[in-house]
Amino acid sequence: MFSLSQPCEERLALARALARSCEYLMATINNESTELNLYRIQTYGLRELFDVFISSCFVGLRKPEEGIYRLALDITQRPPEECVFVDDRPLNVDAAARLGMSVIRVESTEQLRAELKKFGCAA
Repeated sequence: MFSLSQPCEERLALARALARSCEYLMATINNESTELNLYRIQTYGLRELFDVFISSCFVGLRKPEEGIYRLALDITQRPPEECVFVDDRPLNVDAAARLGMSVIRVESTEQLRAELKKFGCAA
């Protein structure tokens, strides 16, 4: 499983630039096993990028369940209208939108960068 886990370098570079700006609270919501989650955090240096990790393996909730998004809002102490949720799966994006978050369904890094700019997030 670990050998199948390959980073998208373009998106990691975009996330690094956003994190370096120190303008945004960056959190991640993911559905992964404990082993894979910890492997990716360590191997790809994700602790340097994200302030908060909401991982299904630790919280007992999964996307697109409403509860995992509510938990993320509670932990970050942010109202949904201040959040931009980014994901490549329509079900996950739809669930976040129902709670009032702005959403971006990722199709490419350039498309993501352009849509983030629409929300005032520039890297």
